[in-house]
Amino acid sequence: MSDERLLCVSEEPEVAVALVRLARSLTGPGTGRVVAVVLPGSAPDAAERLAAAGADEVRPVDGPALTDPHVVADLLAEIVAAVSPSVLLVGSTKRGREAAGHLAGVLDLPATTGVTGLRLDADGIRVDREALSGNAVAVERIVRRPAIVAMMPGFSAPPAAPSPSPGRVRQPPRATAPLTERTELRPKAGGQLEIEKADRIVTIGRGLRKKEDLPIVEALARALGAEVGCTRPLAAEAGWLTDDHWIGLTGHRVHPALYVAVGVSGAVQHLVGMRSSRVVVAINKDPNAPIFAQADYRITGDLYQIVPALTKALGG
Repeated sequence: MSDERLLCVSEEPEVAVALVRLARSLTGPGTGRVVAVVLPGSAPDAAERLAAAGADEVRPVDGPALTDPHVVADLLAEIVAAVSPSVLLVGSTKRGREAAGHLAGVLDLPATTGVTGLRLDADGIRVDREALSGNAVAVERIVRRPAIVAMMPGFSAPPAAPSPSPGRVRQPPRATAPLTERTELRPKAGGQLEIEKADRIVTIGRGLRKKEDLPIVEALARALGAEVGCTRPLAAEAGWLTDDHWIGLTGHRVHPALYVAVGVSGAVQHLVGMRSSRVVVAINKDPNAPIFAQADYRITGDLYQIVPALTKALGG
């Protein structure tokens, strides 16, 4: 793999570091070349962290934070032209997938998202992708390079030996006219919760009848020292909680030591987001709820009676 050149970029700092570590493990120490991009708005020490992770070259981008995926794609197209990578690694986050799709269109490159495993060989780029809502793994081969590969957050990135003296090149973004026009900018409520890092989570589903009853679940969470999560309908449709509480296939994926599912039916899209929880407690009035198949402890009954009783028993 000595001739491989990999370009890594993500707006999420931890994902960007993991991408660099993955890229270095694919090329091997002292072979190939790993280039990392630091987007505007990243942490002040982002370049140093990427260099320490194994990047041969770090390219910080000057300018205001980039939010338009078209502009991000145009910027990355410039960097791709300068670096000539065989593989562009991005994080398969919401923004990362948007940028990857636009860039694939701009440069006419093959692209794949939702990747959990990656291998490079003489026959092409082999990827493992989630399929059927995470219930299966599709093994695919990309036969043309360069290619764009979007890695799922949380993928396994083995430690790699860092490069001894990474170079740094400043690459200012090219001024381009966005293809979309902002008509309104409203601050998003919340945004401080990083539920993926929570060790204990109490998640509420549609078993809760109205938003005004959320304090019942919040009290249990406080008694457990847990964060509050929710299923897709409560965040994306009802708007009871912000997106940073949303757990599931299109939300956040969590792996806490304790996961308490309150009034959660257990649709497969939700199970994808919490299936790696160590201990699962499920509370549901339906004895046949699918969530019970994933639970270590099952409580059948009315959450409006069970949850307050648990909170009281815990001293809350």
